[in-house]
Amino acid sequence: MRPSSPSANRTIPKNVSNPRPNFGDGGFMQIQAFSKINLFLEVLEKRADNYHNLRTVMQSLSLADTLTFTISNDAPALRITCDHPTLPTNEKNLVHRAATYIMKQYDIKNAIHIHIEKRIPIAAGLGGGSSDCAATLVAMNELFKLELSVEDLRTIGLTFGADVPFCITGGTMLAEGVGERLTALDPLLACWFVLACLPIEVSTADIFSRVDLTNRTTLALAENMLEPITTMLYPEVANLINKMKELGAVQSAMSGSGPSVFGKFMDEPSAQHACNEIKKITNTVYITRPERMRNI
Repeated sequence: MRPSSPSANRTIPKNVSNPRPNFGDGGFMQIQAFSKINLFLEVLEKRADNYHNLRTVMQSLSLADTLTFTISNDAPALRITCDHPTLPTNEKNLVHRAATYIMKQYDIKNAIHIHIEKRIPIAAGLGGGSSDCAATLVAMNELFKLELSVEDLRTIGLTFGADVPFCITGGTMLAEGVGERLTALDPLLACWFVLACLPIEVSTADIFSRVDLTNRTTLALAENMLEPITTMLYPEVANLINKMKELGAVQSAMSGSGPSVFGKFMDEPSAQHACNEIKKITNTVYITRPERMRNI
């Protein structure tokens, strides 16, 4: 989980000459917003803007929120609703901010209702807010025929958060910089992931403030440089990682700065057994599969 990246000096695409359709009642679209994990995460040098450059491999997973867009010719308005009672639906929500930006930038006059079916745990290091934001940009680009390219969408997305550019397409990617430099990697072979989230709050800013770059060593390709910091503060995260390994995970690690932990399993029965056992530790546990890149 990373804080929002700075938006200064970003060139935002503008395509106001493109004609916009006006929808009658019933314009409708659903889109999946996939969760993500960090299969590998290395923190590099600190930047002048106080962010860190990263090198990380991100993987999107089938655990997803569903966003439903309903467009009409009512009085211009944006309305966000959600089935999760604690998720804000005002300008604190990245979906609201992304939709508002697109409506203003491209002079969209329709009324838009966006409903979020929340399945990705909140503040868990699984990219739920960033993925919802990315799905909003993708959906509105398609609904209103804005003809923005993937790179255009990623440029806009970066102004809302460092993980949003990846979430535009998802898949398996190497992300560098603050997350904006993306290189597609070969998709994962067939496997299953068990995702588990402990009922604790981890401050991303606090974890990054504790990173010591003076004695940095080369990491293996399945390590998370933030993991020793988080597990020192929250030993229960380390216990969950070890439990995944005891249950047969070929890889188990923390995603982002935590508190979510994933275990990679090569067959579904092993994943299901592990899921059943992990439920004895936390109720927030899922079996999920890798997702390929979204076709835009």
